[in-house]
Amino acid sequence: MENNLLGDGFKLPKGLTDYGVAAQSWNQYAEENGLTPELNQAGHIQGADVTLNARNDNVVFTGGFKMNVNDLLLDFRITSHCDLGCDLCFRNPGISDSSLDDAKLVINKMHDIGFRRIGFTGGEPTSRKDFISLIEYAKGKGFMTYLSTVGHRFIIDHSKLNSILDWVGMPIDGIDKETNTDIRSKKMSNQHRVIKNILIWLPKADNKINIKLKLKLTTVVSNSNVNDLNDLNELVSWVKNLPYKTQAWRFYQFCPLGVGKEKREKLEIDESVFKEKMQELKERHPDTPISWATFEERDKANVVMEPNFDIIIPDGENYTYLCNMLNDSKEKIINSIFGNKIILDKCEKNRFWLDNMEFTS
Repeated sequence: MENNLLGDGFKLPKGLTDYGVAAQSWNQYAEENGLTPELNQAGHIQGADVTLNARNDNVVFTGGFKMNVNDLLLDFRITSHCDLGCDLCFRNPGISDSSLDDAKLVINKMHDIGFRRIGFTGGEPTSRKDFISLIEYAKGKGFMTYLSTVGHRFIIDHSKLNSILDWVGMPIDGIDKETNTDIRSKKMSNQHRVIKNILIWLPKADNKINIKLKLKLTTVVSNSNVNDLNDLNELVSWVKNLPYKTQAWRFYQFCPLGVGKEKREKLEIDESVFKEKMQELKERHPDTPISWATFEERDKANVVMEPNFDIIIPDGENYTYLCNMLNDSKEKIINSIFGNKIILDKCEKNRFWLDNMEFTS
């Protein structure tokens, strides 16, 4: 496809493009280029070799790939701080927290670009004193909100989070102190009890549960717990019988990223072994929505914003810089993220659980 000017001087680059333009300009563009796009109720315009997404008078070219800006969950590491010392951690330590005002400016910019899904991660996001204010602000802008936390403060903060949080993700890697200490740290030795207490506490009527709150469990499989999958099998059975239903349970092959890279010799597990163990677990629980992802499947499969607003993706054993959400133009941000079909394809597959929810029963 040749370059074209689309209203207000926006260019349509050859191949893949990503510039937001006024939606009404598409009729003229389609007529000049022999396209017959159709606008359906979902806001998708499709024609010839290009797929367009038109929402709120913004259009994003995705080169035939149908992922909207508002379908992508962007992980905002609101802090790199965490004092739990987990061996498997993939954060980049040492980045200073942004101010609350700057973080709000960035959330505003994300909204203007078209993002509608935001994950609050870290580090441990609840170690930042104003983390609830950030979630509340994003929810007020209309974002779907996700919090990734170890859960140590969840019951304490639940009354404040109840109306502003859509998803919460929490880890459980073993069901005994030894495994938890080995794969994470001594401070995380009782993590299985933390999760059990939450799952028992949530259904109580006096907690005034937000029925829209969705829970995702995550388990990192490594050399520290791969031989304990029989115990994990018991854990799955236990979770299935709990009154509070879990919408997603993801098992991940250990990834040597960030802090965790230093522990690869201790934790790294062969992909074939990981897949074999996961298949065994799924066969034991065919009615449970267990899913998993290998290191390769997670590579380039999530878009992360650091506390300084750098946008990065996991790339092998390192992170690759894409852009900066605060300083760069909207066009550069969209191009950096949505100009790579591989990233979009892998992000969609990695985050399928957001749209295809199943319930343990």
